[in-house]
Amino acid sequence: MKIKFAAALVAAAAAVSLTPSAASAEPLPSNCRSGIGYNAAYTWANCTGGAGYVRAIATCSNGSSTAKSYGSWQWVGTQSEAHCAWGYVTAVAASYDIKAY
Repeated sequence: MKIKFAAALVAAAAAVSLTPSAASAEPLPSNCRSGIGYNAAYTWANCTGGAGYVRAIATCSNGSSTAKSYGSWQWVGTQSEAHCAWGYVTAVAASYDIKAY
């Protein structure tokens, strides 16, 4: 009886380990880019391929220190903008985050 149970346990473990876990994952956004907008007051980001969301990230400066500002999550094909907050009015770097939906 113990041998049958052990054989069944090994067979079940083998079946579970062969099940693909990433097969249903959606593609991430691709062909993404970002930049600094007009008068360096904001940054923008967009993606033109894949699926999911993108958001702009602005690194803003007040001349002596920096702070980050984040745009809203936007669907691929739509532009996200991150505006510098009061006191940190100049965007000095642009980047972005992506996520699947």
